[in-house]
Amino acid sequence: MVNHNLTYRKANISDVPNIVGLTLSAYHDYQAVLAPADWARMETNLANKSLFVELLGKAAAFVCEKDNQLAGVIFLVPKGNPTTIFPADWSYIRLLGVDPTYRGLGIGRKLTQLCVQHAQATSEIGVALHTSEFMNAARQMYEALGFKQDKELAPMYGKRYWLYKLNF
Repeated sequence: MVNHNLTYRKANISDVPNIVGLTLSAYHDYQAVLAPADWARMETNLANKSLFVELLGKAAAFVCEKDNQLAGVIFLVPKGNPTTIFPADWSYIRLLGVDPTYRGLGIGRKLTQLCVQHAQATSEIGVALHTSEFMNAARQMYEALGFKQDKELAPMYGKRYWLYKLNF
């Protein structure tokens, strides 16, 4: 794969304002497929800086930069942080986002691979994630990387979601 002058690194707290902007931009296309109330709820969640500060406090976060601009972001939450979706013994990916300007350069794939490598290096048993029916490119990428659909989840934002897992 051609580099395209992309740089990957761990994220830090000073990245939060740019991560918020990037994530809002990356998820903006979903406004067209979500009901207005569901999009408003998603947009409010994505604009919440404290969500990203909290994630950075417990997760390994990776960003991609191109020309000193954030082009992508991803979070890997380690085991021991259960949710209603993820059991305590699973690590899981949250909030993969790629700026629409930089889509098609393999950024999402590379960020996901960095999470998998980090999980393996920190003795996780695998990596889980959840994704939706309207996230077609992401689902195809996850499946190409070896993630397997584990089960269908309760609908979120009025749409179907699935739990995926990659076991080591």
